[in-house]
Amino acid sequence: MKVKLAIIMAILFSFFMLFYGGYYLINPDLQGEEILNRQGIPYPTVIAHRGASIEAPESTAAAYIKAREMKADYLEADLQRTKDGEIVVIHDQTLGRTSNVEEIFPKRKDDPVGSFTYKELKKLDFGSWFNQTSRYAREEYQGLEILTLTELIEIAKGGEHTPGLILETKDSQKYPGIEAEIVDILEEEGWLAADKEKEDFAKTIFFSFKEDSLREFKELIPEIPRLLLITDNMITRRSWAHWLGRAEGLADGLGTKGFMSWPWYIAAAHEKGLFVFPYTINELWQVKVLAHFQSSGYITDRPDVVLDFLDRIPKSLVKDLEDEV
Repeated sequence: MKVKLAIIMAILFSFFMLFYGGYYLINPDLQGEEILNRQGIPYPTVIAHRGASIEAPESTAAAYIKAREMKADYLEADLQRTKDGEIVVIHDQTLGRTSNVEEIFPKRKDDPVGSFTYKELKKLDFGSWFNQTSRYAREEYQGLEILTLTELIEIAKGGEHTPGLILETKDSQKYPGIEAEIVDILEEEGWLAADKEKEDFAKTIFFSFKEDSLREFKELIPEIPRLLLITDNMITRRSWAHWLGRAEGLADGLGTKGFMSWPWYIAAAHEKGLFVFPYTINELWQVKVLAHFQSSGYITDRPDVVLDFLDRIPKSLVKDLEDEV
């Protein structure tokens, strides 16, 4: 009897998902652009994940300059704090994957980023690892240094096109007070002031997997948009409705793994006034699918692919993209 009941319930559930999901597949929700307009965020948003990190070493000046010249809307960066208080741009908790720390500090190769001083990190090469594995290897990537948040801001300011910044507090619980320090740097650099040419443009977005960090940013500077990042494991443990509830009043949007950005999830987020930015979207077919689903934007290692699909790639880069294909 229990088996039959389970089968009936499974069939009913399947029919429900077929018709409910089918509706949103055919008629995806269209509120995303309006929601982003209220936040001063371009639609659809192209976010260069750690810079143009397929074509240059991630989180380095080379990667961010490439993304800026491609005219990505935002440069995404993970922020941590050195032992002596410098805010630096790096994703991993340790240095082994993206530097030569094992060569320079062999006994400390597995030590966390925050245990190194800024002067020590400046001794490391953050580019040569890329040349060993990528077909985009270039001699000038050898010896690239770690970036500070201040240097990243200067890169954003330094071109013909001025992208915004999306800043993630990485492992924020390890760096108490980092949110206030980030805001102080942004204010010192004049980065929080309105852009005279694009008055409604949100120059900064904060995002994090940590709700406490977003809460801190909300308290410090509530007018800056915030985004709650969600992993596939978080969705497995809790429902989409749960995370919408967690985000409401705390964040303005959600960042999800690409395969979780179903049109009915996006529609439910829109009903709450939240936008959805899937990550990490690097293939053209992914962009096409998510465009149909009405994704508000794309967090990508390949901003050139997304910009080309949106017909926004600079003419100077079109030939390079065609040659690559």
